This record gives sequence, structure tokens and C-alpha cells, in this order.
Amino acid sequence: DWSAQSAEVLRAQIRGGEALMDGRLMPAAPGLSTFYMQRGDRLAWSGPSGPGAQADVLHRIVERADEDGLSPAVYQASAIGQRLLSWRKGDAAHRTLRDLVELDLLLSNAFLLYGSHLLRGRVDPRTVHDFWEAPYVQGGIADLLQTALDLQRVGPALDQLRPPQRGYENLQHALRRYRTIAASGGWPSVRPQGEGLRARLEMSGDWSSGSSQRDALYRFQKRRHLDPNGLLDEDTLAALNRPIAEQIAQIEINMERWRWLPHDVDARYLLVRLDDYAVDMVSGGQRVHTARAIVGSEFWRTPIFSARMTEVVVNPYWYVPRSIAVAEILPILQQDPAYLERSGIFLSRGEGMQARSVNPQQVRWSQLSAADFDYRFTQKPGGSNPLGKVKLVFANPYSIYVHDTPNQQLFERAKREFSHGCIRVEDSLLLSAMVLDGWSEAALEDLVERGENRRIALAKPLPVFVLYWTAWVDMDGLLHLREDAYQSDAALRSALRKIRF
Repeated sequence: DWSAQSAEVLRAQIRGGEALMDGRLMPAAPGLSTFYMQRGDRLAWSGPSGPGAQADVLHRIVERADEDGLSPAVYQASAIGQRLLSWRKGDAAHRTLRDLVELDLLLSNAFLLYGSHLLRGRVDPRTVHDFWEAPYVQGGIADLLQTALDLQRVGPALDQLRPPQRGYENLQHALRRYRTIAASGGWPSVRPQGEGLRARLEMSGDWSSGSSQRDALYRFQKRRHLDPNGLLDEDTLAALNRPIAEQIAQIEINMERWRWLPHDVDARYLLVRLDDYAVDMVSGGQRVHTARAIVGSEFWRTPIFSARMTEVVVNPYWYVPRSIAVAEILPILQQDPAYLERSGIFLSRGEGMQARSVNPQQVRWSQLSAADFDYRFTQKPGGSNPLGKVKLVFANPYSIYVHDTPNQQLFERAKREFSHGCIRVEDSLLLSAMVLDGWSEAALEDLVERGENRRIALAKPLPVFVLYWTAWVDMDGLLHLREDAYQSDAALRSALRKIRF
């Protein structure tokens, strides 16, 4: 019968990790073979009379994949459309059983691939960043496809896979707007004398009614992370004349990063946004608190990674990294041997059970160099301890953590790149209370005032994501574009080029 014949043809079309689709062998989406095997190799989108309505629904969806910064060509949108049109028109040459099987494979493959890309991105972040410990979502798309077909709800099923964060949605809107501008010819050219400047700034939303040229340039410069002087200087002119196609590509690459974050509505995690010097507490899938942050300086950049927070340390000791001890503290001691005692820093030598205390007055600091330095510095809590009141700990190979700081005035700076890589956070006790279950800000403050060094374990490890976006939208709906300071865009583009969809 028809079902048995179609199943036999379908089995012949799937060959390991590939399938014969659109008349040629193509890479099959993960789960394609399993999906049909669980169906007994029955067609999913078609019956004896041809493709059903859900096939048209999926075609319309993948045709608009560019709205998510994805390429419709990856999901064979044109091939699917041509086959559906040929079938609908009654073209006898394209109404064979083999053609129907290939169309079915194209549709299933498109759903699985597009759904996977929405849910977890095209690139596994672990292939781009050396340390990515938060869970990377696996599987589940094939089961979703079967349920979506059973309920005739292919569209809603795919919609629920899209990142729910407002940041992703805002980039979608920006992408749509920039594509419209590109379709009309792109940005007008701006000359050094200022010709074309107003038109350019009006198109980007920087020059609004009542604005002056200086105000508009200042706004543009802030969005582009330039010196906000309100002048048409060389760097500003170059940024104004940057091709819009590059900016569109930058938006698309940053949408990929949002797909790496948890999508579920009850998600709870900490998000460090290095680009905006901010730390977000996300609970129930929604941002519930944002704190200003200080991140690594140009020579001590905070790495991009993810991990799991396991504890909060109140009144932490600072175990000074050797790099800082040698580069910063040793030169001070060579001029001022009493520095350790005044700063509450203990000196020791050795590790673990072999560690022993050393009297700093017995060390000839002037004769020490970086090469033969084998001491350890530990600063007691309080006072000038750079970790301040609390330290939020998540194991990672970079020895990076979130912590308080006694230098609160630095949070007033617009550009906050002052640390050796760790993330200093404002309102640290408030954030710590949100991270911990059963602790209030007042209770933590009481521990601080008593000077008690206390390690408080989290009831459940909390995912932490440390990311750098080079494109994001602010609260006023304006798109910010950053230089690729971390070379993360370049690494992501390189990884995407290696993928064989």
C-alpha cells in the first residue's frame, strides 16, 4: 500500500548522517533519522493526496528566518517553496512518490535545524570559549516536532524556542530597522566638512527634533563607545561612514549569544554584561535586578566564560594572585617594607599542609626579583581589602569572581575598566541576598559588622554567564555598537564558517 511504499522509499533516502533531499545528498539535522525511525518511517507532513497545511506553515516560517538573524537558505526555504508550488499546481513531473518523500525530508530537516538554532544557537559556545560550564541544551527537538504535528501547531512550537529575553527581541527590532535602511540605499555619506551629517544622524535616531548638532553627535558617540565630545572628529567620521552591512552582520552575530542563555520561563541565573559594565540577576526568566559593575582593564580583560556559583563568602580574605604580588606589591615593599603590616597582609611560603608563616621583617625585599619570588600574600578582611564585604564564588580556571569593593566612587565613572579581571559589583549585599535562599541583606550586613568570615553555600548552584555583546539596545531603544575588543565576534564568525549545515 501507499504507506509501505513511501516508507521503503524514505529508508533509501536516509544514509547515515546525510539524506537525499532536493535531489542531492545533504547533511541531515541531528535527530532526523531517529524521528522517522520512531514513526516507522511514515511520512510526517504528507498523505497520499500530498502535503498538508502544516507544510505551508513551516515554509512561511523558514522564509522569515532572517528576522532571527538566520539564513532562510540554510533551511532550504526556496526548495521547499518550489516543491509545494509544483505540487499545488498539479505539475505531474513533481507529483511522484519520491518527490513527496524528499519534500517530507526537507520539511522535517528544516524544523529540526531551525528549532535547534533558535533554542541553543548555531554554534556550541564550548567551541568558541575555552570554559563554558553552564548546561548546554541537548536534544528534545525531534519530540517537539512530533507533538507539533500531532496538535497541528508547528508555528507556536517553534515560537516557544526563541530566546524570551527582552535583549533578543530588541535586537530583532533593530535588525528589521537596519535592513529597511539598507534596502533604501544605506547611510548617506558624511564628509569631513559636515555635509550629509544631519541626514545620517536623523536616520540612526540620534538627531531628533529640538536636538543640536553637538547633542546628536554626543548621543551617537555614546552609542558607539567613542569619546563623547560632540565633535565631528576623525574617529566619529569613520564610525558614521561604516557600511550598514557590517552593522547588520554585527547585530546578527550578537543575537547568537542570546541563544546560549537559558530559555525556560523559570530560569534563574546571573548575567555579567561586560560591554555595559553591569550584572543582572535573572529569576523566573526575567531580570529582577541590575547592578553597576567594574570589569577588567585593557591589560587584564575579564574573560568570556560561564560557570556555576556555589557559595558566598562574607568578610573574605584576599589571596593575592602571584601576578599582582610580583608586579604591584613587591615593588612597594622594596621601597616600604612596613607596607604589609599596615595593610593587614600576612606573608607565607609553601602550599597546603606545607604552608608556613614568614616574618616579613626577615625578608630582604630589595634583593628579590620576580624570578625567585616564592612567597604568598593573604590580606585579612575589612579595611583596605579589595574584595570588600562579600565574594561570590564560582569555580573557573581564571580565578575570576564577583565581589564588593571599598572604592565605591569608581561606580560613578561611565567607563569602568579598572580591575585585574574580577567583577566588582555595587550593592553587593543586596545582590548576595538575592543569590542566597533564606538570607536578607540586613542579616548579611550584621555578619559584616561583626567581622565574621563566613562561607555560605547556595542551596542549588546558580549558573553564571560572563559575556561581551558588541551590539545591544538600551532602555531608550537605541542600538549600541562596540568594537570587537575581545575578538569574540571574530572567533564566532570563524566557528560559523566551519559548520556544514
